[in-house]
Amino acid sequence: MKKFTYCPACQSKLTPRIEDNNHLMFCRECGGKYYSNPLPSAVAFVRNDRGDILLVKRGVEPGIGKWALPSGFIEENELPEQAVVRELLEETGVQGRVERLAGVYTEPTKRYGNVLLIAYVLTIAGGRLHAGSDCRDAKFYPVDRLPDIPFAGHRAIIRDGLNRTQAKDVRIEIMKSKIAELTITKTILHYNGSIGVDSRIMAAANLIAGEKVHVLNYDNGERFITYAITEKAGSGKVVLYGPAAHKGKKGQLICVLSYAQVGFDQALNYAPTIITLDKKNKLN
Repeated sequence: MKKFTYCPACQSKLTPRIEDNNHLMFCRECGGKYYSNPLPSAVAFVRNDRGDILLVKRGVEPGIGKWALPSGFIEENELPEQAVVRELLEETGVQGRVERLAGVYTEPTKRYGNVLLIAYVLTIAGGRLHAGSDCRDAKFYPVDRLPDIPFAGHRAIIRDGLNRTQAKDVRIEIMKSKIAELTITKTILHYNGSIGVDSRIMAAANLIAGEKVHVLNYDNGERFITYAITEKAGSGKVVLYGPAAHKGKKGQLICVLSYAQVGFDQALNYAPTIITLDKKNKLN
């Protein structure tokens, strides 16, 4: 938290002032306003192959003698990602590789005021575990036997990190492909059953022969599940075979959907392939 006594612009002495519930230092000479901002700190969330969490016993205040996540203030001209790798190495001897941002939190302290915690998930890239600078000890703790951690922000990082890890183990069925407004060109009842689609259309929609698809009929509301087979490229053919022939008629519009099972993180940013066709089943 940078505190100003003299105005950086005109070097006049600053006066404390509260404005919109914010504490600031005000310059009567040039009108400059200087806020007391939170100190930024980088925090490391690291787990070993067993899922244990890396903690350090602090050797300095605040929280001297207490356990916490490896962390430290971001230095001038240092990126948060660089700071968290540096602090992890300095405090534990572990070389880390940043995987992703875990979240941003705040921690009120008597010594430094509000501290802004920028937390990262890191994987172990090397090094040898030992207590380093400003620490009395460093060790991995099982999730179900964590010691008392006095910092609410650190507890929140651990809680969210564990919840996110559990979510990553979940696989979600998400829409992979969609062909909107296909026009049925033919139905053939005496067949094992499937839907035939122009292979050029299937390729554009990221569908392959034999793939499970859901078919929705715009005209009669019918919905059914079958598998896709290819028709001649460029033919514009869309054919309902077998029992599916009872679900639609020539000239009716249908929508074809397919799904894929992906991990939780992948699902958050997954982009399905969606195509639309004209009345002659040509790509728009």
